[in-house]
Amino acid sequence: MRLWFYLILIIYTFLNWLIGRQLYELLKTNKIAFWVVFLVLAYSPVLGRLVYKGFEPIGNYWMVFFYYATFVAVLGLLVKNKPFITGCYLLIFLVILYGSVNANKIKVQRYEIAIPKLATDLRIVMLSDIHIDNAKPEGYVEKMVREINLLNPDLVVLPGDIFDDKDIHVLSKEREALKNIKAKYGVYGVLGNHEYYTGNLNESLKIFKEANITILRDEVVEIAGIYLVGREDASRKRKNLASLLEGVHKEKPIILLDHQPVALEEAKIAGVDLQLSGHTHRGQFFPNQLITKRLYEVDYGYLAKEQLQVIVSSGYGTWGPPVRIGTQSEIVDIQVKFKK
Repeated sequence: MRLWFYLILIIYTFLNWLIGRQLYELLKTNKIAFWVVFLVLAYSPVLGRLVYKGFEPIGNYWMVFFYYATFVAVLGLLVKNKPFITGCYLLIFLVILYGSVNANKIKVQRYEIAIPKLATDLRIVMLSDIHIDNAKPEGYVEKMVREINLLNPDLVVLPGDIFDDKDIHVLSKEREALKNIKAKYGVYGVLGNHEYYTGNLNESLKIFKEANITILRDEVVEIAGIYLVGREDASRKRKNLASLLEGVHKEKPIILLDHQPVALEEAKIAGVDLQLSGHTHRGQFFPNQLITKRLYEVDYGYLAKEQLQVIVSSGYGTWGPPVRIGTQSEIVDIQVKFKK
């Protein structure tokens, strides 16, 4: 692991050197001042986590700048056209500005699905990948709760990454706001990979309990005539789905919460009717969605596999850079109609 870390650090340093060299040639400013500022910016993601949290917002934006600037720096080795390269960097700044604004626009993504089993119709509101932490703007959770309650849900589900990996010490006001989610049959969730990254899972579980959010960890509950199943995250050791569903009456609807949109074939064979997932963020910013599309059978939206229906959300929040380009922050509003 240490070898991989040093290898990644060497590659990261080399790419930043290419970017810095190119920017210096464009700006032609004081050499020492330029490289001091540039090095602070380049290593702000590390400084924010290991030295001082004040570097964290800078580091988040630097990572998305670095992502796009790497392409420009490599292109600059082939294209020796200063106005063109300058234009590319100006475009990066405009794209990041757009992405910052776009990340705060929450879309309500609606689905209407039918499950051929007897039960009372449900309105399910799903929010994945909320990533609550101290870096989020004041009122982030309160606004989210208002948006949920406006949809008047029967059931609210939170399929993982409710908290971010940096910390879970949300302000007491935000913790109180979580208690105000209103749903006829309650609020249920599962853990994502980031809940484990906090290193303080017990504190997360305490906050969920205070907020009346029931976390299902390889558990099944029966509510409103359906079975709601919650799995541990795929990154952890978890029960086989078939054994988890032992004793479940398959004539009743089975809805599965699984943070990552994986093991779809397993869910289909086990008789699951609807799987709700997140995790992918749909890549969060272009062209990452081209990668997630290849990594997952469905990285976003709706998929049907015989009786199994799958809905994957791009997420309510963002991780790392508070930027969305080519993707949308969303609340998922699902009208589920049951009929025999």
